[in-house]
Amino acid sequence: MAVRSVFVSKSSYPFFEEIHVHMDWFGGFALSQKRKCQIGLHQNFLRAYPDRKPLEISSSSLMSLGAGLSAMVLSKRTSLGLTTVESAFQSSKVFGTGADQTGPFPEYLFLPGRECRKLVKEKAAGRICTRYLFDGMLFYAPSYHLTLFYDYLYLTALLEPENREVREALLEGGYTAFTDLAARSVNCQARSCAIFAGLVQAGLIDEVRDFDSFLRLFRTRRDGRATGTDAWHRVQVLTKKGVVLLSPEVPCSFRKEAVEAWYQDRCAGLSNKKGPDNFLDRLAG
Repeated sequence: MAVRSVFVSKSSYPFFEEIHVHMDWFGGFALSQKRKCQIGLHQNFLRAYPDRKPLEISSSSLMSLGAGLSAMVLSKRTSLGLTTVESAFQSSKVFGTGADQTGPFPEYLFLPGRECRKLVKEKAAGRICTRYLFDGMLFYAPSYHLTLFYDYLYLTALLEPENREVREALLEGGYTAFTDLAARSVNCQARSCAIFAGLVQAGLIDEVRDFDSFLRLFRTRRDGRATGTDAWHRVQVLTKKGVVLLSPEVPCSFRKEAVEAWYQDRCAGLSNKKGPDNFLDRLAG
């Protein structure tokens, strides 16, 4: 048994809701096992929220759009050139303060995302990331919005011309809930994607284009402090005891046998190798 998050978009601040879903876990590194986990997560979620449309955001997604929205491949413009969201995020990290400070790492900006992440982790040597420096803009991680910088990168990237195709497919697809089974960190591409959809619903997406209007949208000042006590409104704050949930958890009722049957019925034509056509939507086409 495992518990994973589903991020549901909403048209009011903070523009997403996090729901924890219980599911049976399929162990192993095979792509089919990861996809069975997706099926179990989504089907259990849909039993509680049947009007929602979920999408896994990762290279292992059953849908090609989910793979295309991965931070590892999503293009991000910088003043120095084009990179990916993941590399922009990792290379902007600053660890420690004063004489103990390390970062940012502009020399890693154009490396592949996984390589960049590995090198920055080695440089960090166990220290905590305290802030981010990106294209002359300084970002903090306030307790009510720890993912502020990551969200900024992901949201602005989706608005850029290079990502027009996946952006339009996302909006036309009508997806309202997002997952990332591989996520183990606070920052999560599925959460950022849910926020994007929520901002579009609210008619506020253009507010993220400007640095200052983005900060105001998420009730934060340039020094990383809240604009007021309402910055904590309906936000699941991370505490020493973990995440304070504001919504009910969903029990596991779509069990392993049902997942196996669903996979055999709909995914028989898929292989265990990642490729441009190894997705349910490409299979159907």
